[in-house]
Amino acid sequence: MSLLSLIAGGLLGLAIGWLKWSPAYRALWTGPLSYKLHWGAAEMIFSLLLALSYWLMVRGRRGNSTGWRLGRGSVALLNGANLLYHFPPLFLVADKLSASGQGPSEIIRGVQFRQLAWTGEVPALVFHFAFASVAVAGVMLLGLALRWLRHDEPPADASKVAQWGSSWALGASLMQPPIGLWTLIMFPASTQSSLMGNELVGTTLFVAAMLAALWLMRELAGVALGDTTRPAMIRTMSAMLVVVALMTAMQQSVRPAPPSTAAPQTTTSMTSHATGAPAWLPKS
Repeated sequence: MSLLSLIAGGLLGLAIGWLKWSPAYRALWTGPLSYKLHWGAAEMIFSLLLALSYWLMVRGRRGNSTGWRLGRGSVALLNGANLLYHFPPLFLVADKLSASGQGPSEIIRGVQFRQLAWTGEVPALVFHFAFASVAVAGVMLLGLALRWLRHDEPPADASKVAQWGSSWALGASLMQPPIGLWTLIMFPASTQSSLMGNELVGTTLFVAAMLAALWLMRELAGVALGDTTRPAMIRTMSAMLVVVALMTAMQQSVRPAPPSTAAPQTTTSMTSHATGAPAWLPKS
């Protein structure tokens, strides 16, 4: 499932990139971000190889010793950590550069990219995405438990897997409120206003997402404490889907409009009077 979801996620990413493709977006990836694009492709291939290796190790008949299990777990952990370390910061920085309409003319390399990745709301969103990924992975174990029950596996084993998955997902979800507050504080004032009452759609989605998150944590707590019945696990998985959908819709609703190609941006909230470059870009 990890290997298939990595491939499917990559294909969806390519589809989104194709939908967003424009001369300005192409210039961003072939110019300032060309160095990171090449390394990103290499890291994706590396993660695909790790996921394939893990799949082969699981399917192998080398035994179930502690050392073998630790080896498999290390490969899986390295794969997930590699993806989380490289790709959320890359696409968040690219999104900010694209939204600003103004980026550095030179190629962005390691030091400058790390400055961009630790500026504004980018680190908060990276942590938000990382904990959300852990929560989704935990809920995926509920799907595994349901599959075991359908195939008449021992109910005790399925229950143990469901409780472990829910515990991990609940722990990650409980970290999201402070991270969400951090993210909200770091958002530009216009985005904060859109979420806190100035725009009906953004505010409605924000409130609905918060309520859905509370529903999700309630369901996760129930399964983690032993309610591993089929309806409880299905409700929990459904709650996760609703939360992800609402959070995504909320973020999309408050995204700034793409800058006009006819004239450069001149708003002081996005640019520096001294340089004419976006204020959040590191000064060379």
